[in-house]
Amino acid sequence: MRNLPFIVATAGHVDHGKSALVKYLTRQVTDRLPEEKRRGITIDLGFSQWSLVDPEQPQITYDLGMIDVPGHEDFVKNMVTGVGSIDCALLVIAADDGWMPQTEEHFQILHYLRVPHIIPIITKADRADADVALVESMIREELDETPYADAPIVATSAISGTGFDTLKSIVAHTLRAHTPHWDQSKPRLPIDRAFSIRGLGSVVTGTLSGAPLKMDQPVVIQPGGITTKIKSIQHHHATHGDVQPGMRVALNLSSVSIRKAHRFEPTKVGRGQVVTDPQLGRTTRCLDGTLERSGRSMPPDKTGSGPLRSGSRVWIHMGSDQILGRIEFPSSQPVVPGDHAAFRLTLERPCFALEGDPFVIRDGSQQKTVGGGRVWDTDAGSRRFRSRDQQTFLQSMMTSDASCGAYLRARLARDHGLHLETLQWLGIWTAKQLAREAALWVKEKHAIKQQGWMLDAAWWAQQVCEAFKDVQQHHQAHPEHPGHPIEPLRTRYLRCLPEASLWKALLESLMTQHQVEQSGDFLAHASHHVAMPDRLQPLADAISRQLKEKPLAPPYRRNLENSPDEGDAIRCLVRMGNLVELNKDMVMDREAFERLLQQTRRFLEQNGPSTVSQLKESLGISRRVAIPLFEKLDRDRMTRREGDLRSWRAS
Repeated sequence: MRNLPFIVATAGHVDHGKSALVKYLTRQVTDRLPEEKRRGITIDLGFSQWSLVDPEQPQITYDLGMIDVPGHEDFVKNMVTGVGSIDCALLVIAADDGWMPQTEEHFQILHYLRVPHIIPIITKADRADADVALVESMIREELDETPYADAPIVATSAISGTGFDTLKSIVAHTLRAHTPHWDQSKPRLPIDRAFSIRGLGSVVTGTLSGAPLKMDQPVVIQPGGITTKIKSIQHHHATHGDVQPGMRVALNLSSVSIRKAHRFEPTKVGRGQVVTDPQLGRTTRCLDGTLERSGRSMPPDKTGSGPLRSGSRVWIHMGSDQILGRIEFPSSQPVVPGDHAAFRLTLERPCFALEGDPFVIRDGSQQKTVGGGRVWDTDAGSRRFRSRDQQTFLQSMMTSDASCGAYLRARLARDHGLHLETLQWLGIWTAKQLAREAALWVKEKHAIKQQGWMLDAAWWAQQVCEAFKDVQQHHQAHPEHPGHPIEPLRTRYLRCLPEASLWKALLESLMTQHQVEQSGDFLAHASHHVAMPDRLQPLADAISRQLKEKPLAPPYRRNLENSPDEGDAIRCLVRMGNLVELNKDMVMDREAFERLLQQTRRFLEQNGPSTVSQLKESLGISRRVAIPLFEKLDRDRMTRREGDLRSWRAS
């Protein structure tokens, strides 16, 4: 036997028989609030279990978590909370009423949230005034040109039991073709109920997706960053050691407090927050994404059929959360039904989201559903919304199939580099999905991999080429320099590289592809040789003459550098090899230095270890010159100093 967990929810107009349908299928009453029983309508979400044996494959049992949603227009905000993570919706339409305003609003919400399957169910088919054929034709017309155009329609009666065998077969057939939930290493349980039980403590319930959860597992509650541990788990009132994605779950959490409903407190737990992995996603108060407004015809007083203007206050519904915020569009033009638009939403409090999450937008009074779409940037506050890069990214996602590949390509075009290990925790796609798309992009030579990063190949090549141009231009502007100083080049490119560690990779590419070499703190092309600029040549000639006039008694350097240009000329002469820098205070003509070097070698080889006094007498130089000369020979490992004696190092 195989037990496959899925989540099924009702949807539809008030008093069309949603709760009666659930009661017939599950033998359970989902209305639990006293006011619901008094008024005879569903106000909040109701939950039950439906164990469905596949009629064609009896070895498979579908463990269905049933969510009954309110149909009244005043409680649509509760309805949205219940359908955020479902696999299939049972869209209920009464045979004596047909497709009504709340049917349409619920249908649009299901479409905005990308619910995979919708099964329209005609209820009250046994009513005397029912015209099933007419209602079925009406439904088919409403579904035309939508992703659900071919959805099977079934007529039922909860009184006579008509059509329920057919309904069970249709649900089983639908779920048989649906991909079972699998471990994506991204557990998320949006909390739809939170309460305390005496002797047990705090309990939260929700629909689990993304990955299993188990007892004693550390988890975090977002937004709020509340760390806790799972003390015990229930699934449909039975205790389990672990639970799988696609299940309705109750978690007993340690050391957390329950907050009042609809009042967010970051240190307490309640509806709208998410039980998840500490690594997953981010909390944010600024979201960028793409918005779709349905062009379907509706009475103006029932759904948001008017224009939506930039700056409007709206409610965003994601998972089980609903947050008030202000929406902004790229232009001052309002977004009307039938339009698509990029948007920025600035929220009044933090929310928890993954990039790629679907959402529903309702107006500021929570009376009308005005649109839905996908979140594409949970770090939007760090970017200018109207920048060309951000708008290109959002437009790319708006016109794409919103797949993992499309997301990866659009992000790479905007950011130029993506760290896949980090990216896997920010969006709805798994590490394997991202790696597969990245490998394909690399294979097609649109991207390259460097140090765990995926880089836009054309952009990277441009950076390497620009860096080489910088080196070349520096050679032309400053032929007296040994090369381009590394530090200013590094500082410049760190501003455009997505990660500081990529500077090393850029340097390696520069050396490999353009024959650039590193010498100390400088970068130079292999063909570069230090040359005296024309503007410094007269000064260089004068300095050289002055040093040749007294080759064994050069003046202090400060007496030669009477201007910045003279300093540049001396440094260039040193780099060209015409002068030798004994220390920072003294330079010497190259020929004079070479003669002193040979004389020192001969003297030490003939006389053995000698003092400075003996050497300077032999060379005919003053102590002022001798000390820096011999210290340089020590540094260059030509001589060896032991106490006051120096000896020549054997080659």
